[in-house]
Amino acid sequence: MAKRKKRAAAPRSSRKKRAPLKRRTAAKQRTTAKRRPATKRRTGAKRQSAAKRRTAPRRSSASKRSQSDPRVRGDIMLVGSLPFETVEEGLRAVGSKLGGDVIAIPDGEIGPRKMWCMFLATDTYSKHQDLVESRRPSPAVISNEEKPTGDKKTRPGAAPEYHWTFRVKDGVKRLDFGELGYAAAARESYATFCRLRDEGIIAKGPRFQVSLVATDSGTNVYFDDVTTWPLVHAAYAKAMKAEISKMLAVIPADDLAIQLDLAWEVVDLSIGDEQYFPWWPQSTLDEKFERYMTDLVDLASGIPEAVPLGLHWCYGTWGGWPMTEMPNLELCVRLSNTAVARIPRRVDYVHMPVVPQPDNAFLAPLRELHIGGTRVFLGLIHPQDGLEGAKRRIALAKEYLNDFGIAAVCGFGRENPRELGNILELHKAGAGSLATKSSR
Repeated sequence: MAKRKKRAAAPRSSRKKRAPLKRRTAAKQRTTAKRRPATKRRTGAKRQSAAKRRTAPRRSSASKRSQSDPRVRGDIMLVGSLPFETVEEGLRAVGSKLGGDVIAIPDGEIGPRKMWCMFLATDTYSKHQDLVESRRPSPAVISNEEKPTGDKKTRPGAAPEYHWTFRVKDGVKRLDFGELGYAAAARESYATFCRLRDEGIIAKGPRFQVSLVATDSGTNVYFDDVTTWPLVHAAYAKAMKAEISKMLAVIPADDLAIQLDLAWEVVDLSIGDEQYFPWWPQSTLDEKFERYMTDLVDLASGIPEAVPLGLHWCYGTWGGWPMTEMPNLELCVRLSNTAVARIPRRVDYVHMPVVPQPDNAFLAPLRELHIGGTRVFLGLIHPQDGLEGAKRRIALAKEYLNDFGIAAVCGFGRENPRELGNILELHKAGAGSLATKSSR
């Protein structure tokens, strides 16, 4: 067996001398004792920081997205209607005031479309061969010269004198609404949009926006026989999807944005288990919610993925905004979370109106917003209190959302045309304050 080689001993001068065990232990105790006060200070600081986090508003992580996303470029959103007589007036006003800060520009919903869903009654339902009129209001109501009275408790527009309703004729098994008129208006307006963009009046970034009435808003208020609602809803959704296809035959998908407006759905949900109109079915809040969400998912599914989709949760302006009580954003958050989860395509943005004097309790539901990269636009612009009011609401909203854009609570169709320039400038100034950090 080979003998192991002895390891050469290190020179005595290179060996590290170690202190005796007792001396090393005592030194370690002295060092630990010196560090202990610092550890206590750090622990106390952590406790104070944790307490501060518990009392401070918690921001939602919703809407974290790349600012370079071309589908949601800009910090300003317009709901739709503008107080002008022509498309060109509206497009010029928005293009000259907002430039590239607006995500999309609507044509103003001029003419009969200014009455929003009343356009469907005047131009489609009242002329349809398979429908019969069951109630008719006065000409002043139809022309919007006479506006509904009432308050949030007595339901503006719920009185019988404001009802314009129809029924499907006996024996009709298949209902076809044909052309609704939205595609024809969009194609004509888009030509003006392109011309003004070529002239430099409209910036290159914003898309052309088309706002469409969602299924239940476009039908339930006009059909008082609820047993025919499934037939009517199916016919409406089919017709609206055909309108979208006709738009896309002329308007490129990468130059279009479609927004679905849900007003009667939101107004109805906001009153819980109650009925807004006497012919509407007696349903619980959850039953209503499921019915409206099913119809929304069906209609949104008919919009191609290449076209940005927005959802406007509307509390209505017929007789004054809001038409019902709006205690907080809980309903808007629930609608947003469910819609984004169920709609089998991308939802690019949601719009939630905000009351003029919101408090923390009003905005607190935003903490529960879970919509991924979907952009949020908050209706923080109220012309009556100007920029200071907008800044106050923006600062408060920043405590609950990391990122959002701004808008008004609804469209401007009922505003004074001479005031719109100032309102648009208020949007521009408000968007400029979004970059300012919160004081909290």
